[in-house]
Formats: sequence, structure tokens, C-alpha cells
Amino acid sequence: MMRKLTYLILLLGGFFSVAAQSEELMVDGMRAYMKEDFGEAILVFEKLAKVRSQEPAVFYYLAKSYLSDKQLTSARSNAEKAHLLSPYSFDYGLLYGDLLLANKEYKKALECFEKLLAYDDHRFDAEPDMIRVKQFVFLSKGDEAKETADKNAYYLQAANLGPVQEELWVRIIQLDWELNRKEAVVEHALEALENYPRMAPWVFPILGDAYQALGNHAASDAAFDKALAANPKDDHVLNNYSYFLSIRKEKLALADSLSARLVADHPRNGTYLDTRAWVLFELKRYPEARVAMEAALKDKENASATLWEHYGDVLFRLKLVEKALEAWKEALRLDPTRESVDKKIRMRQIPEN
Repeated sequence: MMRKLTYLILLLGGFFSVAAQSEELMVDGMRAYMKEDFGEAILVFEKLAKVRSQEPAVFYYLAKSYLSDKQLTSARSNAEKAHLLSPYSFDYGLLYGDLLLANKEYKKALECFEKLLAYDDHRFDAEPDMIRVKQFVFLSKGDEAKETADKNAYYLQAANLGPVQEELWVRIIQLDWELNRKEAVVEHALEALENYPRMAPWVFPILGDAYQALGNHAASDAAFDKALAANPKDDHVLNNYSYFLSIRKEKLALADSLSARLVADHPRNGTYLDTRAWVLFELKRYPEARVAMEAALKDKENASATLWEHYGDVLFRLKLVEKALEAWKEALRLDPTRESVDKKIRMRQIPEN
């Protein structure tokens, strides 16, 4: 009995001795880490890892020490051990996920972060790192989604969590436009502009287009004016603004000036020449409109049904009815669904509203 008791005392003494040494090593390692003596910290935590191989905190601080010492491979492997030993820990998972990102292991990083969200009990919802993780997950899902609506939904979830980069707003707004959600285009464009005023040269043109589509002409004109103030040579704005004014028959002098500037810089672009021609058409300057339309039609890549219809309209106003019919027939050949052209051909004239 005495022999067994002596053995037990010796065994427990050895256990307590090892435990005490481990605690001392942990303190030494933390002290070295706090002093930014990362080489020493690595030596201590490596030694400690051999005796406390199931303790995630050891591998976590070992990973952080390697990371601070710019040894990313060792940092990643130890962060993985910490995460596997304690998969519910947000801190351990965050470090491992970030190191996977640094190593360009994006798929594994996404899996890691998705697990963190699954384990999350919402205690960290307002933490910047949790917001960052959620944004990464939503952005990744958005990038991978095949349906445009799904992409936009994930991107909006990321944006709703907090400030995002300009590139994300561009993607969101472009997808809003593709989905024909003009009200959403306006809402998100204004929000993007509020967060990033430097996006003005990109935001105001699309606001101008969206407001025009929504029938808010005053807001459209104001947006285009601001766009031109930010970039006076924006060909998209010069084209759309002058064309919208021409079809509304408003501010034609301004449309004349804008379209003239446009074709001066792009003398062979069929779409821009068509816009110029239509402005001249509404100004009843038909001979000039014909010259512009014939120049537009030389741009074979942009010679659309719209251009041929416009050309026919110009010819009709010049009393060249047979030539107008030929142009309208070409427009109908290119687009058999254009009822307006079919009506002009049958009536042999432009219907008066």
C-alpha cells in the first residue's frame, strides 16, 4: 500500500511539475510576443506545442507569431490546427480564413467563413471583423451566382452591412439596370454617391438615364448637367442628353450644342451621328440632318433599323418620298417588329400625332 501511494505521489508531482512548466512557458511566450520579439515567441510556443498538443490557444499564438515574423506558410498551418481544435472560436477561424485569403486559397477561405457564420450566436454582429467576414461571404456568393437577380441580392446584402468599395456599388447599380429596376438604380446610385463623392463622374450619367426612363425629366437634366460639370467630354452623356432632349423637343439649342461637340470628337460613329441628325431633324434643318444620317449609315456596324427609319423620316421631310420608302423598307427588313415603320410604309408618310 505504501509503495502504491508513493508511486501516486510521484506521478502527481510529475504532472503538476509539467503543468507548472507549461504555464510558465505560456507566460514566457506571451511576454515575448507582446515585446514583439517574435523569434523568441516562436521558439517558446513551438516547445509548448509539443507538451500541449491539444491546446488551440498555443497554436493560435504560434500562428500569430509566425505571421508577425512574415512566415506565412507556418502561420497558416498552425492557424489551421487552432481552428480544427476549436472550430467554434471566431478569433481562431478568422485568423485561419485571413491566412487562406493571403495564400489565395479562396474556396477554402469561403468555407471557413461560412462555418463561422453557421456557428455565430450573433454576439459579434456589430464587430468590424464579423461584418467583413459576412461581406466576403455575400460577395463570393454573388460572384458565383448564375442568376442576375441572385447576384444582385447577395451584393446588396454585402452593401447593407456597411461601407463597401466603389467597385461593389458599380456592380450593384449595373445589375439593377439589367434587371430593369430603375427606381433601385436611383436609390443605390444616390447611396453610392453619398458614401463616395468621387464616384460623381460615373454616378451622374446613369442617374440621368434612370430618371429619363422614369419620366422625371427635370431630375434627368440636372443629373446630366452635373455629369458634364464633372467630365465635359463624356461621350455617353453628350449623346444621351442631346438625344433625350431631341425626342422631348425641349432645349433644342442645348441639344444642338451638345451633339455638335459629340460628333466633332467622333466623326465616324454611326450612333452619335444619328443623334446629331435627329437633333437637326427636330430643328427642321433637314438638309444638314440628311448629311449627318448618310454619314451615320457609312458606319456599317451601327447601321441599325433605327438609323434607317430616321433616314427615311429625313428624306420624307425633304419631299423625297420614294427614297424615304426605300429607307423605311430597309428598317423593316432589319427589324420586322417595328410597327411604326410598317405604318409609315402603308401610309406613305409620317403619321402626324
